Amino acid sequence: MPEQEQKEKSSLYKAASKAVDEWLEMHKGETFDLDTICRQLSIDEAEKRNLITIKLSYLVKHNILDKNNKIYRYIDTSVKDINWLDANENESLTIKWPYGVEDNSRFGFDGCSVVSPGDVIIIAGTSNMGKTTFCMNFLWENMDTFPCTLMGNEYTPVKFKRRAMRMNWKSPTNGDGRPKFELIERHDNWKDIVRPDNINIIDWINLEDNFYRIGSIIEGIQSKLNKGIALISIQKDANKQFGLGGGFSQHLASLYLTVDYQRMTVMKAKEWFNHDPNNQIYGFEIVNYGTKFNRIREIKKCKRCFGTGKKGGSECDECHGTGFVDVNDIPGYGGR
Repeated sequence: MPEQEQKEKSSLYKAASKAVDEWLEMHKGETFDLDTICRQLSIDEAEKRNLITIKLSYLVKHNILDKNNKIYRYIDTSVKDINWLDANENESLTIKWPYGVEDNSRFGFDGCSVVSPGDVIIIAGTSNMGKTTFCMNFLWENMDTFPCTLMGNEYTPVKFKRRAMRMNWKSPTNGDGRPKFELIERHDNWKDIVRPDNINIIDWINLEDNFYRIGSIIEGIQSKLNKGIALISIQKDANKQFGLGGGFSQHLASLYLTVDYQRMTVMKAKEWFNHDPNNQIYGFEIVNYGTKFNRIREIKKCKRCFGTGKKGGSECDECHGTGFVDVNDIPGYGGR
């Protein structure tokens, strides 16, 4: 190859290499293919595309980029050390849980489920079965102790105030007449406004048809937490065990609750003391126009009808068609 031609090719490669380096610096964390980078660099000539390919191959060979099929990504070798030796092993948040205001009845995870800074709690429920009641009662019980932020996608000023005025066992305002908490309308990109040191209550995450996104959404929210926590409400199909997104919705949760008609199930309690609430089921009623829990008690599937509510083609007389019985009514069980 003539020396002049070689110099020209070398000069073209250096220019292409510099352009790729500058483009990559602005697009770290993204995935891309050859067409994407060439289009954004306004390169359409075959010879120049080939130079881009050579540069990308060099970066793959030297473990700067990873290539899977036709997709490239930066190899992120940065690490975040976890200083566990200096951590306080007894550190947890003294969270107060919703309870039966009128009869002082309580869910069985109250007082035994451990919630630590940075934790995520998930409540997955069928439509109009108590998720918002739980979220607002959770806010009411903790707004005097922790800074709280409630993000909602269905709250309006009038509806929220009407509900708040019915929750009159505690005042939602300070002495100066201002709210004790922050109320925000939010429909997506929740992680962008997570308050790192607050109790963040998200009621609710609408996934539309993109159920697979729930895991990454929860992970993004949790990544923003410091001393605070997040309580996240999601929808659940009545015939499914978990909320929309299936198992992906429960992997990062420290506590995962599901709500069906007049019952709540502890699907996962990652840390606990005194007694293990995992898989326990609680019956409850909601009163006072959807603002209060009442008559909370532990229940179990009816053994006579195996939880179907039917026996011999008729309503089961043991559980009265509900499929569940109170543990206190089970001889020898005694309840808790």
